[in-house]
Amino acid sequence: MSFVQTGPFVIYNRPMRKYIFLDIDGTLFSTTIGEIPASALQAMELARKAGHKLFLCTGRSLAEVVKYLNADVDGFILGAGSMVYTEGKRIYDHPIDGTSISRLKRTIRSFGLGYSLEGTAGAYCSPEGYESLLHYFSGGEKDRQKQIQKCMENCTYPESFGSEESDSIYKVCAFGTKWKPIYPKLADALEYPFVLTKVMELPNFVIGEITDRNISKANGIEKILEHYNAEEFDAVGIGDSANDIPMLKKCGISIAMGNSTPETKEAADYVTTDILKDGIWNAFVHYGIIEGEEK
Repeated sequence: MSFVQTGPFVIYNRPMRKYIFLDIDGTLFSTTIGEIPASALQAMELARKAGHKLFLCTGRSLAEVVKYLNADVDGFILGAGSMVYTEGKRIYDHPIDGTSISRLKRTIRSFGLGYSLEGTAGAYCSPEGYESLLHYFSGGEKDRQKQIQKCMENCTYPESFGSEESDSIYKVCAFGTKWKPIYPKLADALEYPFVLTKVMELPNFVIGEITDRNISKANGIEKILEHYNAEEFDAVGIGDSANDIPMLKKCGISIAMGNSTPETKEAADYVTTDILKDGIWNAFVHYGIIEGEEK
């Protein structure tokens, strides 16, 4: 906080409150280390102490953020905008109906791909999808039992643990080894209103996110801003992948991680450093959200 001396009066220039929306995977959570970098956690703590509001804005379902429910944040946008919480209250809820889930599963299987069904109590995976997520959450761990434990810590299970019949499902992910040529064909095969977005391309597989085309992270941000009677120019969005682009376009300040996809960087006002090179810290310092030096 700075101040200006005007005669006998001192006017304090307190930065206006920002509503900061942080993606998790690739933005906060690093698959390389299997956790959030310490500098990002420190930046989040300092931002809240400065009076800003922080929200995790993720494609993950409620179950998959169980590790973050006590995080130093003010709310959550989950399932890529299909469930919204603020101050401990759910203010929006839009699950996918069971009939549509069954059709989506059949379509994904017809292309030889794995899937996960992301719900309130867990993410339920086909065998192929489960193997992909074992690697995703492993943080480099090679021991299979420890991989399974890490998956369970993220409420990710084989499909025998649950399905659309036992839980409300908010998003479906498809897993395969290549984006081309299978994923474009899958996108064409989806029935209205569902749309496929490539979320992440890792060395061993690609993650594609299937959501209702009428729902996005931008819709979730709109619900939060309405709740606080705030404006879009007060919002800061930070992400790394294609499903973050609606979020970035919705916010007055849009930031892409240094490890972002090219299209995500193009959609952003500013590109910070990589996730493991203090990207969140440097972005917050750059925009004056916290005081300090870029690292």
